[in-house]
Amino acid sequence: MQQREPEPQHLEPTYDALTGALTRTSFVTLLHEHAAAAERSGSVFSLCLVDLDRLRNINDARGATIGDQVLASLASRLRSVLDAPAWHRSEYTFGRHDGGTLAVLARPCSANQAELLAEALRFGVSESPLAQGVGATVSIGVAQHRIGESIDSLLARAESALHLAKQFGRDRVEVARTPPTRTERAKVVGIHDWRG
Repeated sequence: MQQREPEPQHLEPTYDALTGALTRTSFVTLLHEHAAAAERSGSVFSLCLVDLDRLRNINDARGATIGDQVLASLASRLRSVLDAPAWHRSEYTFGRHDGGTLAVLARPCSANQAELLAEALRFGVSESPLAQGVGATVSIGVAQHRIGESIDSLLARAESALHLAKQFGRDRVEVARTPPTRTERAKVVGIHDWRG
Protein backbone atom coordinates (compact mmCIF):
# COMPACT_ATOMS: atom_id res chain seq x y z
CA MET A 1 0.00 0.00 0.00
CA GLN A 2 1.40 3.34 -1.07
CA GLN A 3 1.91 5.87 1.71
CA ARG A 4 0.68 9.38 1.21
CA GLU A 5 3.05 12.30 1.58
CA PRO A 6 2.42 14.17 4.82
CA GLU A 7 0.54 17.44 4.49
CA PRO A 8 2.86 20.47 4.69
CA GLN A 9 2.88 22.03 8.13
CA HIS A 10 2.08 25.74 8.07
CA LEU A 11 3.78 27.48 10.94
CA GLU A 12 1.59 29.77 12.96
CA PRO A 13 2.87 33.36 12.93
CA THR A 14 4.65 34.44 16.07
CA TYR A 15 4.32 37.82 17.71
CA ASP A 16 6.69 40.09 19.58
CA ALA A 17 5.64 40.22 23.23
CA LEU A 18 6.50 43.91 23.66
CA THR A 19 4.79 45.47 20.63
CA GLY A 20 2.27 42.82 19.57
CA ALA A 21 3.79 42.99 16.07
CA LEU A 22 4.87 39.95 14.10
CA THR A 23 8.40 38.82 14.84
CA ARG A 24 10.95 39.60 12.13
CA THR A 25 10.96 35.97 10.95
CA SER A 26 7.18 35.81 10.64
CA PHE A 27 7.03 39.22 8.97
CA VAL A 28 9.67 38.32 6.37
CA THR A 29 7.81 35.07 5.66
CA LEU A 30 4.68 37.14 5.04
CA LEU A 31 6.60 39.46 2.70
CA HIS A 32 7.67 36.43 0.65
CA GLU A 33 4.06 35.25 0.45
CA HIS A 34 2.87 38.67 -0.75
CA ALA A 35 5.69 38.86 -3.29
CA ALA A 36 4.67 35.47 -4.71
CA ALA A 37 1.03 36.58 -4.84
CA ALA A 38 2.05 39.83 -6.55
CA GLU A 39 3.98 37.80 -9.12
CA ARG A 40 0.74 36.02 -10.03
CA SER A 41 -1.69 38.93 -9.81
CA GLY A 42 0.38 42.06 -10.43
CA SER A 43 -0.81 43.58 -7.15
CA VAL A 44 1.20 46.36 -5.52
CA PHE A 45 2.38 46.58 -1.93
CA SER A 46 4.72 48.87 -0.03
CA LEU A 47 6.86 48.65 3.06
CA CYS A 48 7.41 51.38 5.66
CA LEU A 49 10.23 51.01 8.19
CA VAL A 50 9.38 53.25 11.16
CA ASP A 51 12.30 53.91 13.50
CA LEU A 52 11.96 55.62 16.87
CA ASP A 53 14.45 58.51 16.87
CA ARG A 54 17.04 58.60 19.64
CA LEU A 55 15.81 55.47 21.44
CA ARG A 56 19.30 55.02 22.89
CA ASN A 57 19.08 58.48 24.49
CA ILE A 58 15.73 57.54 26.03
CA ASN A 59 17.20 54.31 27.40
CA ASP A 60 20.27 56.11 28.77
CA ALA A 61 18.29 58.94 30.39
CA ARG A 62 15.20 57.08 31.61
CA GLY A 63 16.21 53.42 31.64
CA ALA A 64 15.52 50.47 29.36
CA THR A 65 12.17 49.75 31.01
CA ILE A 66 10.87 53.19 30.05
CA GLY A 67 12.39 52.74 26.60
CA ASP A 68 10.41 49.52 26.20
CA GLN A 69 7.22 51.25 27.31
CA VAL A 70 7.81 54.02 24.77
CA LEU A 71 8.35 51.46 22.02
CA ALA A 72 5.16 49.62 22.96
CA SER A 73 3.34 52.96 23.00
CA LEU A 74 4.75 53.71 19.54
CA ALA A 75 3.24 50.50 18.17
CA SER A 76 -0.11 51.43 19.70
CA ARG A 77 0.08 54.96 18.24
CA LEU A 78 0.82 53.65 14.75
CA ARG A 79 -2.20 51.34 14.96
CA SER A 80 -4.43 54.20 16.08
CA VAL A 81 -3.36 56.28 13.06
CA LEU A 82 -4.14 53.37 10.73
CA ASP A 83 -7.57 53.01 12.31
CA ALA A 84 -8.55 56.38 10.78
CA PRO A 85 -11.01 56.04 7.87
CA ALA A 86 -8.57 57.73 5.47
CA TRP A 87 -6.41 54.59 5.47
CA HIS A 88 -9.11 51.94 5.19
CA ARG A 89 -8.47 51.39 1.47
CA SER A 90 -5.49 49.18 2.30
CA GLU A 91 -4.72 46.32 4.68
CA TYR A 92 -1.83 46.66 7.11
CA THR A 93 0.43 44.23 8.90
CA PHE A 94 2.96 45.14 11.61
CA GLY A 95 6.33 43.53 12.16
CA ARG A 96 9.19 44.12 14.59
CA HIS A 97 12.10 44.80 12.26
CA ASP A 98 14.82 45.28 14.88
CA GLY A 99 15.56 47.32 17.99
CA GLY A 100 13.45 50.45 17.79
CA THR A 101 12.22 49.82 14.24
CA LEU A 102 8.73 48.62 13.35
CA ALA A 103 7.71 47.57 9.84
CA VAL A 104 4.36 48.30 8.24
CA LEU A 105 3.26 46.30 5.21
CA ALA A 106 0.51 48.08 3.27
CA ARG A 107 -1.43 46.48 0.43
CA PRO A 108 -2.62 47.42 -2.09
CA CYS A 109 -0.42 50.49 -1.82
CA SER A 110 1.84 52.34 -4.25
CA ALA A 111 4.92 54.31 -3.24
CA ASN A 112 2.98 57.58 -3.50
CA GLN A 113 0.21 56.28 -1.25
CA ALA A 114 2.79 54.85 1.16
CA GLU A 115 4.55 58.22 1.38
CA LEU A 116 1.27 59.89 2.39
CA LEU A 117 0.68 57.12 4.91
CA ALA A 118 4.20 57.49 6.32
CA GLU A 119 3.74 61.24 6.74
CA ALA A 120 0.51 60.60 8.64
CA LEU A 121 2.31 58.10 10.89
CA ARG A 122 5.18 60.53 11.47
CA PHE A 123 2.80 63.34 12.43
CA GLY A 124 0.69 60.99 14.56
CA VAL A 125 3.72 60.12 16.67
CA SER A 126 5.09 63.64 17.09
CA GLU A 127 1.80 65.41 17.90
CA SER A 128 1.63 64.17 21.50
CA PRO A 129 3.90 62.33 23.98
CA LEU A 130 4.15 58.56 24.11
CA ALA A 131 4.35 56.49 27.30
CA GLN A 132 5.62 58.15 30.50
CA GLY A 133 5.18 61.57 28.89
CA VAL A 134 8.14 61.00 26.58
CA GLY A 135 7.95 63.16 23.47
CA ALA A 136 9.36 61.34 20.47
CA THR A 137 9.68 61.46 16.71
CA VAL A 138 10.17 58.80 14.06
CA SER A 139 12.12 58.52 10.84
CA ILE A 140 10.53 56.42 8.10
CA GLY A 141 11.93 54.68 5.03
CA VAL A 142 9.42 53.72 2.33
CA ALA A 143 9.82 51.26 -0.54
CA GLN A 144 7.33 49.87 -3.04
CA HIS A 145 7.80 46.26 -4.10
CA ARG A 146 8.15 45.69 -7.82
CA ILE A 147 7.31 42.47 -9.65
CA GLY A 148 10.39 40.26 -9.80
CA GLU A 149 12.18 42.04 -6.96
CA SER A 150 13.57 39.93 -4.14
CA ILE A 151 12.52 40.57 -0.56
CA ASP A 152 16.16 41.15 0.35
CA SER A 153 16.27 43.96 -2.23
CA LEU A 154 13.00 45.45 -0.97
CA LEU A 155 14.24 45.46 2.63
CA ALA A 156 17.61 46.90 1.60
CA ARG A 157 15.94 49.77 -0.28
CA ALA A 158 13.63 50.55 2.65
CA GLU A 159 16.60 50.47 5.04
CA SER A 160 18.62 52.79 2.78
CA ALA A 161 15.71 55.24 2.69
CA LEU A 162 15.46 55.06 6.49
CA HIS A 163 19.18 55.81 6.84
CA LEU A 164 18.74 58.85 4.58
CA ALA A 165 15.90 60.08 6.78
CA LYS A 166 18.23 59.79 9.78
CA GLN A 167 21.10 61.54 8.01
CA PHE A 168 18.90 64.45 6.91
CA GLY A 169 17.91 65.27 10.48
CA ARG A 170 15.36 62.65 11.63
CA ASP A 171 11.60 63.20 12.01
CA ARG A 172 11.17 62.80 8.27
CA VAL A 173 10.09 60.40 5.52
CA GLU A 174 12.31 59.24 2.67
CA VAL A 175 11.09 57.14 -0.27
CA ALA A 176 13.40 54.64 -1.96
CA ARG A 177 13.95 54.84 -5.67
CA THR A 178 11.89 52.09 -7.25
CA PRO A 179 13.94 49.74 -9.44
CA PRO A 180 12.73 48.97 -12.96
CA THR A 181 10.58 45.91 -13.56
CA ARG A 182 12.12 42.95 -15.38
CA THR A 183 10.61 44.17 -18.67
CA GLU A 184 12.06 47.65 -18.18
CA ARG A 185 15.45 46.13 -17.36
CA ALA A 186 15.34 44.14 -20.58
CA LYS A 187 14.64 47.30 -22.57
CA VAL A 188 17.57 49.11 -20.96
CA VAL A 189 19.91 46.21 -21.73
CA GLY A 190 18.64 46.19 -25.30
CA ILE A 191 19.48 49.87 -25.78
CA HIS A 192 23.09 49.33 -24.78
CA ASP A 193 23.66 45.98 -26.55
CA TRP A 194 25.00 47.62 -29.70
CA ARG A 195 27.92 49.14 -27.77
CA GLY A 196 29.32 45.73 -27.02
